[in-house]
Amino acid sequence: MIEKKLSACLVALAALSAVPAAKAADLPARKAPPPIAAAPLFTWTGFHLGYNRGYGGAVYEANAALAAPPAGWASQTFDHASGWVTGLQAGYDRHLSNDVVLGVETDLQWSDIQSSHQAATATSNPFLAAAANTSQSLEWFGTTRARLGYSFGRLLPYVTGGVAYGETSVQSLQMLPGLAMGVSRRAGGVGFAAGAGLDVALSDRLSARAEYLYLQLPGVAGLAAGVAPASPALVGAYQTGTIGANLVRGGLNYRFAGVNDLLPAAPSGDLVTTVKGMLFEEPALDWTSFYAGVNGGYGGNVLNLTTSSSSPGFAQVTNLSDRSGGGVAGGQVGYQFQFARRFVLGVESDAHWSGVTASHQETAFGAGVFSAGAAYGMDWFGTTRARLGLARASSLLFVTGGVAYGGVNVAGGPAGPFLAGANATQFGWTVGSGTEYALTDKLSLKADYLYVSLNGVSGRAAAGSLAESFSTGSIATHVTRVGLNWRFGSFAH
Repeated sequence: MIEKKLSACLVALAALSAVPAAKAADLPARKAPPPIAAAPLFTWTGFHLGYNRGYGGAVYEANAALAAPPAGWASQTFDHASGWVTGLQAGYDRHLSNDVVLGVETDLQWSDIQSSHQAATATSNPFLAAAANTSQSLEWFGTTRARLGYSFGRLLPYVTGGVAYGETSVQSLQMLPGLAMGVSRRAGGVGFAAGAGLDVALSDRLSARAEYLYLQLPGVAGLAAGVAPASPALVGAYQTGTIGANLVRGGLNYRFAGVNDLLPAAPSGDLVTTVKGMLFEEPALDWTSFYAGVNGGYGGNVLNLTTSSSSPGFAQVTNLSDRSGGGVAGGQVGYQFQFARRFVLGVESDAHWSGVTASHQETAFGAGVFSAGAAYGMDWFGTTRARLGLARASSLLFVTGGVAYGGVNVAGGPAGPFLAGANATQFGWTVGSGTEYALTDKLSLKADYLYVSLNGVSGRAAAGSLAESFSTGSIATHVTRVGLNWRFGSFAH
């Protein structure tokens, strides 16, 4: 009996164990989950299209020669040039496996870069009256350049060089004692361009740029004509030196990763939502810290100088207006703190060497030698400013304003024996705006614009028996700069 019961239990256990096995055979086979795909590495490969704006200038030279035997006249002049440039660029880059980036880029720029000199002399002796209105201009230009860079992830420092082309012009009308001369000429030309810069990827498609570029185009040559008392009409030639420009510019590029980027896509939201997302993206960093850094750039504007001469029975006043231009270089220190998550408030102080000068130097040979020269501008300047910024992702957009101070100067004079010189430390004000981008948790790149206005300078000079005096208007300058800041603290939240 016991053996029968034991046999029945074993049969039941075998039947029970067979049921799950049968059911399991009916279930789908389980497979291992697919491996998680690695995030694609950032690449600079692709076509890009963008916008840029900057400031630049140089020193321009012009030579004129007129003759109608036995009379003859020749002159040589030098003037500072400066002005804004704005344009578009397009190109293609190839990111190689060793992180070298090769590319080609072309741009087309509107240009306000020119030298200009206006002078008017009012005098009690009508035979000494004079006037001049001259300019050399870079009307527009473009470049087509190769680019060679090395990628540090989302940072791309590069050098660039290639061909430049554009249109230049010259306008000159001078009425000097005993002579009137005029010329007007436009010409196109081909030259070269070379420079270096840094691209910073703000996202997978959008990048910001800071760049220095030097370009040079051929000068302008043409016929000139003039008249002189008791002389036949004077004819001759007018020729400028090469038209060059040192440019400091910043810009944005959008990179197209493929053909599909050029095709319309399904809308993911309205324009207002998209723009708000770009402007108010959650900050990834805390900008609270002390910092110090260096910067360099270019500045310029239009400056004015008035001189007067007098003696018993004689009076003369000359008003000059000249373009200023020149490089600036310096350093800055500051402190800022971040509040309400997105806003940054701080104070910054800087000091700069300045080559921003307006000058007109002219030597003429005819009935004797006529020499004119004046130079006035800033030797150095500094500012102490408040900064208010908006933080988004790894960038900081800011506006700034405060007090300015610097050394202003004037030297030379508009004619003949006039000699003058004055240097003074003056005060004024400054406003501007800019952007800063965190390259690492300590290092950031910045680009900004400042308008700096300082009080002018005045003084007296002696020229024989004449009593001479001079005064400038305010010394005002547009300054564009790029720089680096090192932060004594951590960006991390």
